[in-house]
Amino acid sequence: MARVLSLVAAAGAATLAAAANPHAAMGGYQPATNVIEHSQIVYDIEAIQTALSADDFTEAKNIYMNGKYSCKSTSNMRNLQGFVKQATYDAKLNGTAFVDAFVDGDGPSYGPIPGSGGRLMLSPTFWDDFLLGALDGTGDFLGMSTAIRKVAINKGVLGVSTLYAAYEMESAIGKKYDDNSADASGAPHAWDEGWAFLYGSHPADDGKYSAWEFSKKRDLDFAYNSSAQAVEGATVATDMLLKYFLHGLRASRSGGVLADMVAARNNIYRMLALSSIRAALKYAEKAQNPYNEEYHMEAYVYFLVAANWVEQAYAGAGTNVLALLDFKKTEAQLSSNLYCAVKTELVPSYQPLGLDCAKVGVLKGHDDTLDDNCNAPACPATQTLPTGLDSYVPDVTTTVGS
Repeated sequence: MARVLSLVAAAGAATLAAAANPHAAMGGYQPATNVIEHSQIVYDIEAIQTALSADDFTEAKNIYMNGKYSCKSTSNMRNLQGFVKQATYDAKLNGTAFVDAFVDGDGPSYGPIPGSGGRLMLSPTFWDDFLLGALDGTGDFLGMSTAIRKVAINKGVLGVSTLYAAYEMESAIGKKYDDNSADASGAPHAWDEGWAFLYGSHPADDGKYSAWEFSKKRDLDFAYNSSAQAVEGATVATDMLLKYFLHGLRASRSGGVLADMVAARNNIYRMLALSSIRAALKYAEKAQNPYNEEYHMEAYVYFLVAANWVEQAYAGAGTNVLALLDFKKTEAQLSSNLYCAVKTELVPSYQPLGLDCAKVGVLKGHDDTLDDNCNAPACPATQTLPTGLDSYVPDVTTTVGS
């Protein structure tokens, strides 16, 4: 059942002047519906991390497969494996734009994959296979260190929650296409679920343990300097994620336009791609001189989170970077300047993603010597990102959760 959250107490005390809405905000996003239980999937992510800190892979696997804190009903627990197993792909994920970009396909006819690039051609169960291997120490993880397995699991579950957040957005778009804009059960509720799975709701620190926090950390790495001042021109992905989610929420409701939801979805995915690009650049640099196996794994897993959207923008970019960062490679098998090799493959994807070098930014504390003799492609011309919505509070009377 639901854990007692500070946000619930805040909901009872708050007086909303802009619109009538009984639901507490989650990181600036005020949902149209009750998605408290959905947001509590972050407690499972936290619990997995806690189990792994004690080297308890058995308990971590139990939480991954069976769930612990996020309930569908009084007798049915939500679990992370249920987001990415074969049955879920067959019943839900197949044919959605985000997943098709990982596997193969074009997405739905009413919201196709926008890019003219490629597909990663991965197995539909790539996340489940990856995590079960890391949890059990089998397959590609046979003989790998405990430290590497922990990194793979802790970061991999963020990819799982990101993928399912994307599915809920796609589900919302499908419901809008079917003319179902009912707040409680239609497109708005599904869109709310997307934000809840991405952002979570942790009372001690909003967004903590979530996939959203991954983007927040990369913002701090690339969009702020050592004095915590914003870097001119660098995109703050978490700010834009919120604006695009608000845009999509408004479009999902009665009177909204399907095309606006698709545009919001694509803008959200480009921000996810930006965070994965930044992670690849950061950890490719940190993995070498001296070699660090944990940073090597972080480079691979974090990039995998949205490598699909990089690939659909520019054929080969996602595939080639995953190959460069392949966690199965030994230190000797990596490119001698991994950062340069990764950057060289990524830069061509910037323009079709609506990004440029300034928007991506430069890692705080970056070693400039890595750019010496690095013949990466020239940066594209300055791009302009869509603005999204600065604020939106849906006026609703849907039932409050607890």
